[in-house]
Amino acid sequence: MAIFIFLIVLLICFKRPMLGLALLLQTNIIRSLVNINYTNPCFNCSNKPDILLGAILPIAGFIIIIFRLELLKSVKYVIGIFDVFFVTSTLILFTTSLYAIDMVESLDYSFRFLLLGFGYFFISKLILLNSNNSNESIKSFLIYTLWIAIIFGVFGDILYLAKGFGQGAYRLTIPGVHPIPFSQLIGLGIFTSFILFITNGTYFNITSKLKLNLNKALLPFLILMLLATQTRGVMLSIAIAVFVYLILSKVKIKKRILYASAVLMVLALIIAIHYIDFEVLFERLLAKQTASSVNDRFIAYNDSLRLFIEYPFGIGPDAFKHYSILPYPHNLFLEFLSQYGIFGLLMSFYLIFLIIYMIFIVKKIGKKSLTHIILLALFFYFFIEAMFSFTLWMQKGMFLTMGAFSGYHYRFKRKQYLQ
Repeated sequence: MAIFIFLIVLLICFKRPMLGLALLLQTNIIRSLVNINYTNPCFNCSNKPDILLGAILPIAGFIIIIFRLELLKSVKYVIGIFDVFFVTSTLILFTTSLYAIDMVESLDYSFRFLLLGFGYFFISKLILLNSNNSNESIKSFLIYTLWIAIIFGVFGDILYLAKGFGQGAYRLTIPGVHPIPFSQLIGLGIFTSFILFITNGTYFNITSKLKLNLNKALLPFLILMLLATQTRGVMLSIAIAVFVYLILSKVKIKKRILYASAVLMVLALIIAIHYIDFEVLFERLLAKQTASSVNDRFIAYNDSLRLFIEYPFGIGPDAFKHYSILPYPHNLFLEFLSQYGIFGLLMSFYLIFLIIYMIFIVKKIGKKSLTHIILLALFFYFFIEAMFSFTLWMQKGMFLTMGAFSGYHYRFKRKQYLQ
């Protein structure tokens, strides 16, 4: 089964690179399909690491996509300010690994960042730099992601409703998959569905009233699924991503549409709470475990600052777990400071510079390019979650959007110059 999925995804990467990229972003979910016990699924379990589908698949997918681009024409790549961040970060990770408490462990982490984290930035930028129509490529990626969110979301719903009750499962996900990556996929689906709704299909060149009306029903359905995952960070992330889009696009929403949408959302929530149960949707958000989770994070935050003071050159990649109660700081900037010391401080400043740069570019372009605004909103979607969850090499969604923004902006500038 694992080999079959491996080959299918690689074939998709060759035939449709943007669909392949959308699937590679969800390898955490895809690899779970091999281990699901459909008779007695465990929603609170986590799958063991899978080298074939978790590591070899994305790397092989990247190679296949590059090979596909070479068949079309000679591959071009332009080094920019975003590349400087990744090259510098890679050098810092490998350098600090040399004096980490467990050098082998730290080097393993550094290679994961180089091959997987850095890889998502590189491949997304490479695709857009060599795409015949970079704007359409991004639209395709969003639509493909929406379909993937629908398929895996419905799949998770069916298993949950059929087998999840009575097993102590209260966070919606796919068996074996942590709720965070699952909820991130649902959040991406919500964002795409929202763009489809707010632009009335014009951004995606969709004019079918049937599709547009179906999307109006799909959007609250996806939102309900996100609520059922009870993942606070992703809920905040999607809210900020939508806010960024609305502010920068300066879209004017008709009151009639706004009121109708609000009524539909309230009705959907009432129906969901009635049939699904209030505790299923909100138990974790209101439970005592929530306070414990927050307290643990504050302890980790305090440990991060303490380590930055005690070890000015850092403790090395993936070494935080040897000094704190949590395996990592649960905050990207604090991870930089605690594990890489003054080098991490430079990484933090440079990342902030890149964020300011992207905002400046979008403000400067204004409404000339809605895609710039969408890519910036997507970056914030992943960036906000990086303030609460995962460690550096796992932030592949954030790296992908940085690569997409870099590649798309270069093509946009070239097009403007040629005109």
